[in-house]
Amino acid sequence: MFGKKKDERPAIRTRPEDIISTVRSALESNQIKFNYVEDRKVFQTGFMGDDLPITAIIAIDDVNIHFACMLDLKAKVDNFKEVAWNLNCINKTLAYGSFFLDPNDGTITFEYGFPYTEANVSEGFILDFLKGTVHTVDQYDGDLKTMAEKGNTRCDDRMFA
Repeated sequence: MFGKKKDERPAIRTRPEDIISTVRSALESNQIKFNYVEDRKVFQTGFMGDDLPITAIIAIDDVNIHFACMLDLKAKVDNFKEVAWNLNCINKTLAYGSFFLDPNDGTITFEYGFPYTEANVSEGFILDFLKGTVHTVDQYDGDLKTMAEKGNTRCDDRMFA
């Protein structure tokens, strides 16, 4: 495809068990306390940000590692439109991952998925992405709390004005 000959090297086929083992080892070797739900292949841990506690989830399926952080806040229903607009403005600036507003209950999460089946995922990779997702949430959670609870003005972006 794209004018190149097929690569003759065998593809890496990482299995979910390999990722589970790597995540467990990464968390344990860094003394990060966690819970693991085996039937769902989900690791849960928590961190204290500058403003709010952050629950971090690492979920493994057959092809992806899902990193998610739940913010300890809920948007008020009458602020959903404004919150969604501001999340869009934030998402536009991020290198990876996105913030989402759940319209059913007003919760805000940050999520990132990585397809691992043809990747050699290391403990360092897991820790870097966990650190990156938590850092991203911590960077915005105070402003998001204020916006979700009180409302806020739209971002000043002429592209959307």
